[in-house]
Amino acid sequence: MNLNELETILEKLTRQTLYSMNRPGQNLENSPIVRLINTILNHAVEIQATDIHIEPQKDNLRIRYRVDGLLCEFHKPLDAAIIQTFISRIKIISNMDTTNSNIPLDGHIDHQYKDRKIDMRVASIPIKYGETIVIRLMDVTENLKNISELGMSDKTEKIFRKLIHSPSGMFIVTGPMNSGKSTALYAALRELNTGEQHIMTLEDPIEQFVDGVNQMEVVEKTGLTFANGLRSMLRMDCNCIMVGEARDTETAKIAVRAALTGHLILTTLHAKDSCSAIFRLLEMNVEPYLLAATLTGVMSQRLVRKICPHCKQSYEVDKNSIEAEILGKFYHEGMKLYRGEGCDQCHHSGFFGRIVINEILEINDDIRKLILNFNDIEALRRITLAENFTTMFEDGIKKVVAGLTTINEIQRVI
Repeated sequence: MNLNELETILEKLTRQTLYSMNRPGQNLENSPIVRLINTILNHAVEIQATDIHIEPQKDNLRIRYRVDGLLCEFHKPLDAAIIQTFISRIKIISNMDTTNSNIPLDGHIDHQYKDRKIDMRVASIPIKYGETIVIRLMDVTENLKNISELGMSDKTEKIFRKLIHSPSGMFIVTGPMNSGKSTALYAALRELNTGEQHIMTLEDPIEQFVDGVNQMEVVEKTGLTFANGLRSMLRMDCNCIMVGEARDTETAKIAVRAALTGHLILTTLHAKDSCSAIFRLLEMNVEPYLLAATLTGVMSQRLVRKICPHCKQSYEVDKNSIEAEILGKFYHEGMKLYRGEGCDQCHHSGFFGRIVINEILEINDDIRKLILNFNDIEALRRITLAENFTTMFEDGIKKVVAGLTTINEIQRVI
């Protein structure tokens, strides 16, 4: 449905919800509040949102959707009078404690949209005007991407394949939330999952199910943490283990020792870039000699919005412009770039979908020596640049030149 139709439907269902709040005893499953929430959940799936933010304000209930990495309001806020009813219904279908509104809570919704099953992870925290809720959407029926579909450059893809096919060692993917780290690791699992190896994963939560791979989900309430789960997996005759995140010192140390004993460890880490990931691990008190011996590579990445193909327009870059200066060696006189003018297909943003920009650092003998005596991250950056290392920024500029995204988008993300 278009945005005008959505606005009309939501206004109608809000009025009906307000009316029904004073008329108990109706069929709940067909009540206005149920239809109102289902409409919002379905809309989020239709616009390919990754998150829904439900935010009680002083005078209204604001609903925002994260699409292509940015939060957007696609319709007017709802009437403040339905806040409690709306929040309570979300908590009921999420199997959350409706009697407790003073502590953070977690839950999940199994939402059926046409022939697709959407797993929605729900989190709530108390705020001034009630409880704010964030719903993360994960399509469990979505097909796994293969490596060639990730959007890497030929050079990066070649190194990536080489590193994930190492018989042992640790390979790390870094980046902020929603940067495609899990997608990259799932693509690696898809390629490695030939039936000749025992592959296990430890995740929080499991985002996609992979046939032939034994996947375990962290349940901290029962003591199944990343560290405990990983320690147990080492007794399961594994060839490859994917750890969703090396989020603490204990997990990082166990992962490094597992790599040292002949396992291939694939994991993620929150770090600014590839060089910073090495510094981060050393800050977590991973012994330098163990890290130097086991780390095979680090890939850092971001997701940037793609120019909408439906309203894509070319323009010439002025040689005296800031854009020409940013392009640097990639600029030539008369050069044309592209941007989206905005249309109904992209909700007038000029962008539709996202593409990865990344950098991959293969650990060689020079870098291993530097790790052993590591005290200067800039020295590491100098070594990598001297070896024809392609930074994320350079990868992004190449994709600007190829007409896939814009300079402003690269600057926004990096």
